[in-house]
Amino acid sequence: MALDIRDRATVGCAYYVPREEKLYLMEDVRFGGVEIIETRKRFSSRFLERVLILETDTFTTSYIVEIRPSVEFGYEAGKAKLASIRLGRDVAPRVTFVTPGDSESYLEHAESNKLGYNGRQGQLLYLSSLIDLESRLTVGCAGALLTYLQRRKAVMFLPGDMEGNLGLQVCHIETFNLSGNMFIDAETLSALQIMHNQTHPQSYSQESSAAGSKEGLSVYGLFHHLARTPQGKYLLRQYFLRPSLDIGIINERLDAVATFLRADNGRLMESITKSLGQIKNIRTVVIHLRKGISNGMGKGFSGIKSGVWFSLRSFAFHALQLVDAMSEMMGAENLPLRGKLLEHLHSRQLANIGRIVSDIHRTVVKPGVDEELDNMKRTYDGSEDLLSKTSQSIAETVPTQFSLDLNVIFFPQIGFLISMKKVPGTGGVDYEGPGTHNGRWDRIFSTGDRVYYKDFRMRELDGTLGDMYAMICDKEIEIIYNLGQVILQYEDMLTKASDVCGELDSILALARGAAMYKLSRPQMTGANVIRIRGGRHLLQELTVPSYVANDTFIVGGQGIIGRCSVDDERSPASSMAAADGIDDQPSMLMMTGPNYSGKSVHIKHVALVVYMAHVGCFVPADAAIIGLTDKILTRIATKETTTRVQSAFMIDLQQVYKALNLATRRSLIIVDELGKGTDSNDGAALACGVFEHFLSLDAERPKVLGATHFHEIFENGFLVPRPYLAFGHMEVRIDMESEAVKDQITYLYK
Repeated sequence: MALDIRDRATVGCAYYVPREEKLYLMEDVRFGGVEIIETRKRFSSRFLERVLILETDTFTTSYIVEIRPSVEFGYEAGKAKLASIRLGRDVAPRVTFVTPGDSESYLEHAESNKLGYNGRQGQLLYLSSLIDLESRLTVGCAGALLTYLQRRKAVMFLPGDMEGNLGLQVCHIETFNLSGNMFIDAETLSALQIMHNQTHPQSYSQESSAAGSKEGLSVYGLFHHLARTPQGKYLLRQYFLRPSLDIGIINERLDAVATFLRADNGRLMESITKSLGQIKNIRTVVIHLRKGISNGMGKGFSGIKSGVWFSLRSFAFHALQLVDAMSEMMGAENLPLRGKLLEHLHSRQLANIGRIVSDIHRTVVKPGVDEELDNMKRTYDGSEDLLSKTSQSIAETVPTQFSLDLNVIFFPQIGFLISMKKVPGTGGVDYEGPGTHNGRWDRIFSTGDRVYYKDFRMRELDGTLGDMYAMICDKEIEIIYNLGQVILQYEDMLTKASDVCGELDSILALARGAAMYKLSRPQMTGANVIRIRGGRHLLQELTVPSYVANDTFIVGGQGIIGRCSVDDERSPASSMAAADGIDDQPSMLMMTGPNYSGKSVHIKHVALVVYMAHVGCFVPADAAIIGLTDKILTRIATKETTTRVQSAFMIDLQQVYKALNLATRRSLIIVDELGKGTDSNDGAALACGVFEHFLSLDAERPKVLGATHFHEIFENGFLVPRPYLAFGHMEVRIDMESEAVKDQITYLYK
């Protein structure tokens, strides 16, 4: 296994199984970090930058960790190594791709009798239909892993060994997903507008790819601004990037959201929101405390209100308020979130932290903390009167005409000094002390208009009072350092409490969004069903004056073993679906209709409802029964870029190929206008063939929603009607008597 963790906790991973001769690649996981790696592979985060984890049976430990240089994890090198594997020679169609940049000429291809995905570009086209080549970290990990396999081959086998050439070879490549999470790739996130990153044009001239970017109009963007804490925003983004397949986790979130939305909890919900707005990420605070930084935690000095001590005091105060509010929350007695909050937010320890930190104001220690420091401060505060009396005493020994220009001052690190004014024009001083040896003034330094001296009286003050200011600062630093050590004793409690506050904040953001956008709670079930009543597209609804809701009811294959699993039978929602005749419902809905009639919006809103339900969020529907869905695969948007040497039609084909490859009976597949990038006859045949393939899977068929303009599919009966297939069209009212063309057609969006 090869792992790579880089900026913003993005994780890439690839691993190889020798018995299967298969290389597995994961799509880059954003906002992942060390915690996404299996708990039994716990390594220090500084070692998890670029490592190879080698499974072994020789040693007592299960894994060997090998740190590899970053050059082996290069993206271009990894892509070149993957292209050199030459997959699909036996099973791929006999097609030759000739593109600029390939070393072989067209004639060489034409004369070859071993046709296939010849040429680097042809092989990359085939690879891009199997894996996401835009996952730069994972591709780099695959390159590092292939490099390691080559080294192992060179060590284990002799040159010319035929059996050795067959060992440690890669015959298959497959994509894998994190266990317990729904699979949804970056193209689907973009096509459904779940995530939409808006980048400022100036950011292209900056080094950081994330510079100048912000969340645009997207489903996640509707909830992002509702989170109040940094850790809450981070956790909420993780929820949306990695929807859960654990019904227990999903229902925990839904239960918490439902509790917050109770009418009798409205006041407490506002109180919790207000308190969360004053809480910082204590993990960052603790890091700064360890570094000895007590001012602003941003770049430069950003004021006392962003300092470590203020953040700690504010966290202790508002965390106690959260404990009180959650204790009063109606219906929250059985919420796991409430239990976590009461378990990790220790009231006595938080009160103690708040008390001892309240004695700190910036880097000044309040009176009463240390008696020695208080005595030094009183002495230092009285030094002004002492300097005034000393100045009067010295002035009595100076000629009257010069006494008005004499001052006695104190400089830290230098001590007490006599100051005389320079004579304008000459730069000298008319009087520099008496001529006697004991009363001599020693010149120390001068400025633009003053000269500073020391005499025996100044030296006596230096010996008596010393550098009082420096002593006070040193003592305060010592006290503050000791205070920091005391606070760090509570580090484990503080960080866990901060994480729980982030979890509370993320769930509260989902609750506030549900209230703001009029969302309702879905019923999660183990049955392979999607039933939506009064479903709406969350984003489209915000852009139109009124929205026409629609219903959807589709059922995936029930599996070869039986109609329902054990979990399905226990689910009340599953029983409800079965009672309504689940066996008679279609698994595929084919839709057609004129442009702008709402086909795409309808099939997208179904995917969004399913997705949001797996996040643990309320959904835009009057009611919804959502079965566990392991993947959402789409062919909706064609994202062209100059970095991909592919036509728009080739990109569409790769998206469909990925859906064909990865689909299971629990997958939801959205296909919009497949085949529009080629000849109409070929496009209709392609679309019909893809839909027919999904229907032919019988008990393993996925849930499919398709939209097409190829009317010949329906007119010629290319898709044979069957119980698993339903046809639909968007209603349009035509009034030929209207004089204005725009009034002749009325879209009903049903």
